[in-house]
Amino acid sequence: MRGWTVAMAAGFLAGTAALAFPVQVPEGPQGEGPEVTMLRAQLAERDAELKATLAKLQMYEDETHYAQAEALGITEMVKASGLPARQQRRLAVAIVREAARNNIDPLLVVAVIRCESSFNNYAVSHVGAMGLMQVMPDTGTWLADKAGMRLGRSSNLFDSETNVELGTAYLADLIQRFGTVEKALVAYNAGPGLARRILAKKEARTKFMAGYPAKVVKEFRKLKTEQEKAITQREAQKASGQKS
Repeated sequence: MRGWTVAMAAGFLAGTAALAFPVQVPEGPQGEGPEVTMLRAQLAERDAELKATLAKLQMYEDETHYAQAEALGITEMVKASGLPARQQRRLAVAIVREAARNNIDPLLVVAVIRCESSFNNYAVSHVGAMGLMQVMPDTGTWLADKAGMRLGRSSNLFDSETNVELGTAYLADLIQRFGTVEKALVAYNAGPGLARRILAKKEARTKFMAGYPAKVVKEFRKLKTEQEKAITQREAQKASGQKS
């Protein structure tokens, strides 16, 4: 009797286990059905096509920015950096691209670079400002966070494109906050907090304005004059070619 009861119980448990834990054979490479596998393949193909299209768009935009940099004479100016030719090209593109993104004149960016570092990509000031536009590490980190990117090590400020991206965004932010280019340059050079104290006092404001801001503005006006002369010469050459 006891043996019969044990046998019945064992049979019942075996049947229950078979019902509770059915064995399924995977249909796809990841245990998916053929429809899901096909959909994944289609999505991967479209993702690859999108990446290729974005790469072509980026190349087109870079070519456009580089053409603008050539017209403005920036491609010649960046040679002072001594960077390899490919990096010089990327730097010229970055100056035009970031100026357009922040709605400021690219020649103003060049003027700041010339006055801050003379295009020395690895310049470091006595207070620790770094790179072409002499960005402070703390300011660079704040700007990067604001832009949704990660700066990482402060030595990344020696990357010319990163430095121009952050420095140009900072200059544009200061122009918006302080109202004029000259006042923004006070803040760029002295820091926003000290700049407010300087600008609040007439004597200090007059003295400081005659220094760094005046130097940058003078350089900017010089660059604009050179640009206008170059445009006039190109138009004259074009007109002469059409006559002949």
